Amino acid sequence: MAIAIEQSDNTLRVNKDCYDLGRIVGVQVKALGWMDRLKKSLLLGVVTSSVLFYFTPSYEQAGNWLIVLFLPLVGFLSGALMGLLSSAKYEFCIEFSHADETGVQWITAARSRHVADYETFKAQAARLKERLG
Repeated sequence: MAIAIEQSDNTLRVNKDCYDLGRIVGVQVKALGWMDRLKKSLLLGVVTSSVLFYFTPSYEQAGNWLIVLFLPLVGFLSGALMGLLSSAKYEFCIEFSHADETGVQWITAARSRHVADYETFKAQAARLKERLG
């Protein structure tokens, strides 16, 4: 799926999301390495494992340590695998100034694994940097 990034007079539209250009402070395009994707997949594995720890029966209920440790291990492996398979290689990030007390923070506006989208991200980031001054 191609990612649509459009700039108008006062808004930046990324797919269905709109951002006010007056609130955008900076823009960057990231090419994520294997370590970034590995960290994300391990984090997803830990989250799914911890959720399954909540539903796993105790040793007294199960009567076997294998059952107690099997579900969280399967949850970790499946979560890590899903995180690895669904991780993006490229990110289009904007530094956005929020209206509330959140302040200025980086937002990932779009992610992709396709080189064509990466080229679009770089071209749009260059146009946006020109516009921001």
